[in-house]
Amino acid sequence: SLEGELSRNDSYLTSATDSDLPLLIEEYHQLTRIVMLHELEDAREANKNNESNDLIINWNGSINELSCSVLTQFRVLYNISILSEALIQLLVIMELRCSEDYASFISQGVIEGYLKILVEQVRQRIDVSDLDFTDYEKTVFKEIFYLFIGHYKKRVRDDAPWFLPLKENLSSIQSIFETVCTFFGLKICSNESETIRHLEETIKTRLQTDINDSFRVQSFAFQDKNDIQLNTVRQFLEFIKKLSESMSIIKQYQKLFSSFNINYIKACFFETNSAGDRLTDITRCLLQNMTDYFQAYSKPMVKATSSIYDPNLIESSRLLLYLYLYLQTIIAALRDSLEARDWQTNAFKFKLVEYRQWFSPIMKFLLEGFVAYIRQTMERAVEDDNEVFPDEDFIRYSQSSKAVANACIKLCQEWEAIEYPDINIRYTALIKLTNTICEQCQHYARRTAHKLSENKYFTELTRTRSFNVSKKLCILVNDIEYVKQKLLSSLPCLLNFSSVIDKMIENYNSTDFQQTKVTLERLISTAEHEMNDVIKLIFERVATLFYVSLKDKISKYYEDEKRKKVDAMNDINQYIDQEILHKLYSGLEKVQYSRAACAIRLKALQCLRESLPLQEPPDFYERVLQSFDRLASYFETVCREEQHIPGPPCEEVTTFRRTLQQFALSTEQLQLIYFQEISQTHSPYPTPTNNGVIVFRTAYEVVNDLITIYVQILSCQDLPRMDYFGSSDPYVILELLPSTLYPKRPKEDRTITIKRTLDPEFNQLFQWYRLPLNIVHRPGAVLRLSVWDEDIVKEDDFIGECFVPLTNIESLKNRASIRDVPVSEVRLRRQNKHAQPKLLCLF
Repeated sequence: SLEGELSRNDSYLTSATDSDLPLLIEEYHQLTRIVMLHELEDAREANKNNESNDLIINWNGSINELSCSVLTQFRVLYNISILSEALIQLLVIMELRCSEDYASFISQGVIEGYLKILVEQVRQRIDVSDLDFTDYEKTVFKEIFYLFIGHYKKRVRDDAPWFLPLKENLSSIQSIFETVCTFFGLKICSNESETIRHLEETIKTRLQTDINDSFRVQSFAFQDKNDIQLNTVRQFLEFIKKLSESMSIIKQYQKLFSSFNINYIKACFFETNSAGDRLTDITRCLLQNMTDYFQAYSKPMVKATSSIYDPNLIESSRLLLYLYLYLQTIIAALRDSLEARDWQTNAFKFKLVEYRQWFSPIMKFLLEGFVAYIRQTMERAVEDDNEVFPDEDFIRYSQSSKAVANACIKLCQEWEAIEYPDINIRYTALIKLTNTICEQCQHYARRTAHKLSENKYFTELTRTRSFNVSKKLCILVNDIEYVKQKLLSSLPCLLNFSSVIDKMIENYNSTDFQQTKVTLERLISTAEHEMNDVIKLIFERVATLFYVSLKDKISKYYEDEKRKKVDAMNDINQYIDQEILHKLYSGLEKVQYSRAACAIRLKALQCLRESLPLQEPPDFYERVLQSFDRLASYFETVCREEQHIPGPPCEEVTTFRRTLQQFALSTEQLQLIYFQEISQTHSPYPTPTNNGVIVFRTAYEVVNDLITIYVQILSCQDLPRMDYFGSSDPYVILELLPSTLYPKRPKEDRTITIKRTLDPEFNQLFQWYRLPLNIVHRPGAVLRLSVWDEDIVKEDDFIGECFVPLTNIESLKNRASIRDVPVSEVRLRRQNKHAQPKLLCLF
């Protein structure tokens, strides 16, 4: 080992005396320098052999075993302490670091490594205030340390720039400052105050050098005002963006540099020819040139295009708005980092605070370009949507819809982040942005619907006879809903409607601007309704295709019902549930799914109604009704937007169910329904007035579990004139209807004819014997009393009629005779000349 070798060599050497030490230390210093240079040359040769093009050689500061052995032997020979050895090696490394030939060989880490060795040796001393360094060591340390500090005036090797306060640069600068502070802590330097002043000058020079380097390219780029290149603007904006992002840690830099009595913010931004002046000059030059550029070229290219700007002008507008935001961020961060007093004292030196005035001539162009960019973004959203989605993937929205919504939201947020003082510009922007986004959202929905109308996402029905719901169809519908909810509905908050309108009211002392807010909200509502209408049209298209695919299946179902097949509608139920609604449910948002299910329900109902056979026995319609009720109950469930909220009412379902119920009735049941309705006090059938009144009594009697009905016709009053001479020859016909209720058809009776009168007196009694016991409790069983005018030459004229429900006639159980029954007076109705029962048309 190296220690063993040194112990053997010590026996052959004679140690130097203390009087020889200063001279020997100088020789040892030169010897160490020669050894270090030899190591650096070896590293350079190794770098050449590796065929590396890198000019920086990553020498780690290590010394080979032979060199280490030589230095150790001479240290022992010269009686030099290990502490002095560590100091001399550090001084050599520092000296080489400051030289032009070897500066790129030695990194900051190598210096820190040798400094760490020296500090460890110092810590081992009992009295660190007396390190017994020789005058030569102290003098050399002072000279090299002074030189070492000065070499930081420019970047060495891969040192990070000091001006741009990035987080990744902080550790590098902090390492350098800690190294310098450690040197000061060793108390080797005799004239510390002079060294500190030199350090302050070095830091200021280094900051100015880094500022000059950062802005050298940027200043050159904007010298030619007639040749503004968009790439140049992008590069400058990237630099300003990086600078604005660095403001988040500006306080850390301020604190770090304050340890050396340097106000980092003042040095970098408030001094003459600092970054503040450079930013001011470049920004003003750029804005002036771009204003001329916009005024010359911001004209409509083609009337049919949606944008008044070409792509370069649109991009330029965005870049300059970002520049405004970045400058705003920089100034706000600097103001927050300084104390209020310091800011007020130094702000007049910082001309960049006037940046809002510089943007004033160009702001209207930037707004137009900004609006045009939003329009362009949304127009391209549908065109760029070429995604393919496997049916099994659980995806609700396309990337393009999310991208366009998020992009527009971000743009609106960026505009609102601009604290531009002119409220008129903000008011104009509010109107333009709202109008553009509403318009483009509607166009987006229409373009998406047009894409669907090309049948690209619909199965060819003529080939499959079945309609297949594709994943893409559901996603495109969801995209429209997503853009509507995510972007359109959030506009009042995104653009701060209330704030802008309130400031306009305050500025102009007028409440008329409140109407603007109402108009903009109405504009948004109109756009939402149109997008909903587009979705509705898409669902109608889907339902129509479903209807085409369902017709054959419905026809087959009706044939199966005629043959009384069990579960005849099972195939239709499975087709609707599995092939249509299940895929819609898994692909659509819940609110859209319920709307699609409602459209499918209507088309299924239409197909059932249009294909329904009309001349089948009642039991056929009874079976269809049962199947339809199950299908209607299923649709009632799937059409719900929420599980606990009933689905929307469907009048078509109610009407078709009523139709089936009526078709399933027998003739007798239909007659009962008719007579039950027509005998109501408020009959649904039209009845002219002035047809006269009939006066009568009715009652029934139970005899041997059979019924006898009594009717006493007393008179008629105020009958209309039916004869040429202004009179009538009235008589009354009595009928029990419907006749099918009775085992034997009841006889029809009539009164005598009373000549030439409008108020005849009949006073005749009629009876029907041995009728069924339940006839007086059967709804729909009626007594019809019709009044006629007798003619000799032509047919008798119908005057009027009334229908008396048998359920209303009184029992004679508690009466002595029919004469004790109260008299009934009923106004006659005149529906038509031939009072025959008329069934309503069901279709």
